[in-house]
Amino acid sequence: MPRERTFWMVLASLVVVGVIAGSFSRRAGTYPLELAPGSPQPVPQNARERVWKEAAFERAAEIPVGENLDLPTLLRVGPGGTVYVLDSGISRVLRLSPEGQVLTTYGDPSIANPTDVAVGPDGEVWVCDLDRQQIAVFSAAGRLLRKIEPDPPVARLALGPGDGFVATGSTGGEGLFRRYSEEGKLGSAFGNLFPEDLQTSMAADGWIVPGGDGFLYPFRNAGLLISYTWDGRLRFFRQTIDPVSLPKVRVDSAGRQTVPDATLVSISGSVVGDDLYIFGGSRKVLDVYGVKTGSYRYSLRPPEEDARYVVLTEDRLYSASRRGVTVWRPRNPLP
Repeated sequence: MPRERTFWMVLASLVVVGVIAGSFSRRAGTYPLELAPGSPQPVPQNARERVWKEAAFERAAEIPVGENLDLPTLLRVGPGGTVYVLDSGISRVLRLSPEGQVLTTYGDPSIANPTDVAVGPDGEVWVCDLDRQQIAVFSAAGRLLRKIEPDPPVARLALGPGDGFVATGSTGGEGLFRRYSEEGKLGSAFGNLFPEDLQTSMAADGWIVPGGDGFLYPFRNAGLLISYTWDGRLRFFRQTIDPVSLPKVRVDSAGRQTVPDATLVSISGSVVGDDLYIFGGSRKVLDVYGVKTGSYRYSLRPPEEDARYVVLTEDRLYSASRRGVTVWRPRNPLP
């Protein structure tokens, strides 16, 4: 239970634990997160309301909470459509087959609070640990290869082409996104969107979703979707079909940031072909956007109303809930 409470506090309320002291000049209080002067402005969607399309799914497999699973929280798609499950209850990652079989486990006793997972083209699994301020890197077979201590520390990450990775940091800075070498050395920053002290993975949290020749970033607590190439060139900045305002950020006397009572807009994101599927907020719908332009296309209803996280592959939908992880097969090709 303590791990569950810690994870969901970080994920939903964006509480930072001790890594941001000295990073902020603001006094304790609540501040609106606003776009900085000179930052790009989001383009509204042409659609004024959702366009619904029908999709039917059948249950293909289920991995219940119990022997192999304790608290599934995040899902990631790896090479060949293989899915990886972050189990924050026991701080490990499971690799699943399309039939729901547990193929490999990735874990280390020193991992305290995993907040993100990335999978490389060769099957390496990178687990971001916010409390330890490090990244544990495992081989495809599950062997711990090394630990990286990024400076400054990171909370979300994605592996781009070549060496290194892109991440958002738990401390403010010149850009929301930062490029690191494979050893964790900071190379450059981009995405100057907000005031520097609020330009953090807490105040402006989201998911770095690889797609096209770069990545997409659906903001978790704002109706915004932005995309960059891996070298930091802006591809587009759009409002989503739910143009929720930017949240308010609470800063305490120790400099810790939280986003109280924020609207949860984007719970997860996954790319299939030229489509980005965003599993969205309290509505629990799948909204589909074009990867290249961010234009809204249509919406689907997922098969589980109580899902906490949803990702898609070419021929499967995976959903995580308190009960476990369920693998669904579309009865017909998705629209």
